[in-house]
Amino acid sequence: MNYWKGHGVTMDLKNLLTFKAILETGSFQEAARKLNYAQSTVTTQIQQLEQELHVKLFDKIGRKMVLTSAGSDLLPSVNQILETYNKMKTFSNNAELKGDLRIAIPESILTYQMQPILKEFHEKAPNVKLYLKTLNCFEIPYEVENGLVDLGIYYDVGEKSDQITNSKLCAHAISVIASAQKEVESINFSDENKEFDVSFLSNDVDSIYQKHFEAMIKKRNITLKHRMEAGSIESIKRCVISNLGIAVFPDFVFTEELGKEQIRKVPSPLDNLEIATIYSYHKKRWMSPNLACFIELLEAGKGDF
Repeated sequence: MNYWKGHGVTMDLKNLLTFKAILETGSFQEAARKLNYAQSTVTTQIQQLEQELHVKLFDKIGRKMVLTSAGSDLLPSVNQILETYNKMKTFSNNAELKGDLRIAIPESILTYQMQPILKEFHEKAPNVKLYLKTLNCFEIPYEVENGLVDLGIYYDVGEKSDQITNSKLCAHAISVIASAQKEVESINFSDENKEFDVSFLSNDVDSIYQKHFEAMIKKRNITLKHRMEAGSIESIKRCVISNLGIAVFPDFVFTEELGKEQIRKVPSPLDNLEIATIYSYHKKRWMSPNLACFIELLEAGKGDF
């Protein structure tokens, strides 16, 4: 068993790892699945930790477990203990890459930009277990700041923190797209006070590019007659190709379909707008060899984004 001793308290490190797993997955059930435990084991470990620390760590809000005020206060100390433990566990004179690396990233960047980097990292560090967490860009800075992930790769949404180091990777235009069958001239986003008989298709209403789109049509008092949401970017693109509506994405998302003339761009004021892709990590946490290796690959691959 691995134990941590300090301030008169001896606790099983497995309980702290379970504590972090609940934060990362949002529930006891998902934490049990991730750790390959029975759910009753997770419950028992958290109960033990709460008894040792004399505080309640979690409240249940809907289906999600969230930290209590006491749990939030303890999180930096838990991060520090686990960080020290991981540093000792991964220490090696020959700098072998092993252990874990946790990355938070939105679906669009993961699917359409990160595959070459992931392949190269796997070749360089085959013994590293990589955890990829797909999240909205507004959620990722919180994950990085609170040690729930080691690295965030996301669109710059203006969230600032003195705990996080941000570095720019690239910038991309965003565009409204429609089926090649669509008469896009009938949709003029430069007009004002219009209602268009067209569906707007979305996979994430809180994405930064959709927020820019919504701000644009609100400013011009433009309304769209229909809305439809789907679970993935690929499903949205299939719907656009089938002439079921329009969508908005960074340009790299639909390069292939544009080249095959399956879709067309709809002219709009968004054509003059770019969004930056950045990566971030906690500036006060130990940079593991795994994290340093991944960042090195990101920097080397900047020109390919």
